[in-house]
Amino acid sequence: MQTSRNPGIVRDIGEYKIQGLAIPYPEFVPRLYNLCLSLGFKKGFIMPSRAFCSDENQGFPIILITKHFGTFPFNHGRVGGIVAADRHGPHAHHGEDSVIVQASHVGYDPKTGIYGTCERPKTEGNCLTPSCGKISHTIEPYLEQYRFAQKRIFLHLDAQGRHLITAKDSFIDFASKPVTDGLVLDLREIAKINDDGKIIPVATHSTSHSYKVSESFRERLAQQDYVWKGGSGKAMGDLLTADLFYFREDLHEIDESILLERNLIEFMPIIVTHKSPPMKAAKINIQMEFARTVETIRRGTEYNGKNLLFIAGLNVDISSYDAFPSTTYFVPWAAHIQLKDSTSEEYIHPLEQEEIFKKLMEQSTVNPDQADLKEQISKMISAPRFDIRTPR
Repeated sequence: MQTSRNPGIVRDIGEYKIQGLAIPYPEFVPRLYNLCLSLGFKKGFIMPSRAFCSDENQGFPIILITKHFGTFPFNHGRVGGIVAADRHGPHAHHGEDSVIVQASHVGYDPKTGIYGTCERPKTEGNCLTPSCGKISHTIEPYLEQYRFAQKRIFLHLDAQGRHLITAKDSFIDFASKPVTDGLVLDLREIAKINDDGKIIPVATHSTSHSYKVSESFRERLAQQDYVWKGGSGKAMGDLLTADLFYFREDLHEIDESILLERNLIEFMPIIVTHKSPPMKAAKINIQMEFARTVETIRRGTEYNGKNLLFIAGLNVDISSYDAFPSTTYFVPWAAHIQLKDSTSEEYIHPLEQEEIFKKLMEQSTVNPDQADLKEQISKMISAPRFDIRTPR
């Protein structure tokens, strides 16, 4: 059983900025390559790796990594942008120096500023679908529960002039019958608490209970100029904010992608209440994966004695428009750097967002070492045909 809230010490997520920090992939990858050289990585011996989702719109970033690093990147990821930490060893053995790029992705429409969908050019018509099907699939059950709760939790004035909240029993964590699966309304943030610490209903209905709200909650709504209504009142709707509920769930995923749901469950209330749940989920997953992967690198031995740059960020996918093809931007989050000779004080801690962005932007977008993929393919085509024999 997983819960999106635990008492005691609270874990938060960092402020992940996008505006002004998005780098087009044709600029990001050569800057990344040149950053590696500036750190002392050996030209011609750098083995890149990517932990991307498997969507087709992640293909051009992979091609650009191939072009600038001169080799197809190792596959270090699973759907949703999860890092396969058990692949550290194979990746480390494939090159003298190592680079890992981890990114979840989200679609973006620059005309509307809306995140979450992208165009599928290989389907007929103007087909728009969730930009990352795995992230959308993971958060959808929680979104459905939240949308249902928005319609089934009411605020109202009763005949005695009391300010009440009425909620379905399935949302209430009764001491005698706690919620075992689903959205839990945090009544301690809403209802009046007696001197003995109990929350006592003022009315019991066939499928719900009514409670008197606290003075602090009334003041909170008053600051929003909320107008209370009598009778059955009004559904909470958007007033059901992330701090007023949490989820208690058996995780839905059953394969290795359960890691994605584990990363998100704790922060699911702020995901489902966000104006762009897929974008918020992607940003949270990147932060959780970066922390987890750095830990596996530091505790492991696979990259000992090697130069390594691990960078995590958000891939922002923009569909084709007018005569321009689809493209992707990279928004860096953080980077872990270790150097085989001796890691300086500068890199003992990860580089945070502003720091790694600054380092990338200091690098040139010109890469004289980039591979000519067309020439390489032409050479493959013109190479002699070998006699591939059956072993005896």
